[in-house]
Amino acid sequence: MIRFISCLRRKTEISQAEFQRFWESDELDSLVMRLAEAIGADHYTKKRTLVVDANVQIQRIRGGADPFDGIIEYWFSGPVAGLEEIFAIDANRELMEQMTACQSRYSDLSRSCGFFTEG
Repeated sequence: MIRFISCLRRKTEISQAEFQRFWESDELDSLVMRLAEAIGADHYTKKRTLVVDANVQIQRIRGGADPFDGIIEYWFSGPVAGLEEIFAIDANRELMEQMTACQSRYSDLSRSCGFFTEG
């Protein structure tokens, strides 16, 4: 199994409540689902980080950065070597541009990241 994980941080001027409304919006849900279908993902999930004291304590203990505000995962049962071909299709490229535009309204993409992982 291969996974693509997109970790998003909200813009500093966006409150947690505003980010939550965005995260739970039909617009984002539709884009996540349509992108999953377009790239041939077997499964996808979208999770928002809980705002709890335990997260603050973990951050303090580890001395790390703020946690991501949300994570979107796409799972693939086979190799993802064909993604270049998938995004060469105009409709798929446009869909990815729509996703980036949607996320950039609420997320600081320069402080966010995306990557592929095993299993």
